[in-house]
Amino acid sequence: MTINSCDSEENALPAPITPSSCDTSKMTYSTNSGQIQGIINAQCATTPSCHGAGATKVSGDFSSWTAPKLQQAISGGTGSTMYQYLQPTYPTPMPNVPQPGWSECDRLKLDAWLQAGAPQ
Repeated sequence: MTINSCDSEENALPAPITPSSCDTSKMTYSTNSGQIQGIINAQCATTPSCHGAGATKVSGDFSSWTAPKLQQAISGGTGSTMYQYLQPTYPTPMPNVPQPGWSECDRLKLDAWLQAGAPQ
């Protein structure tokens, strides 16, 4: 009898390729030209297909550092809900629908920010 497993190395997904022009160093919420704040506000906080008004997913105010919904989502850095959902291997990763303007670089910046403890 042969047992096949889905988690063998030969079936593993390849690691995502980091775009060479994607600088993920020193990510903070409001510095570095507000890159993290800009990504969250443009891609997450205001669009009805994500978390903005009328969203069918977790809706609420994600538009500022002090917003309770944002704080809840990022609490714990790599143990946070946001970090889990950003992983391409998560069952329903973010964004889970094609999102205009969302890039792999945006995902990598958010990932690096959360790995650093989501500093303001």
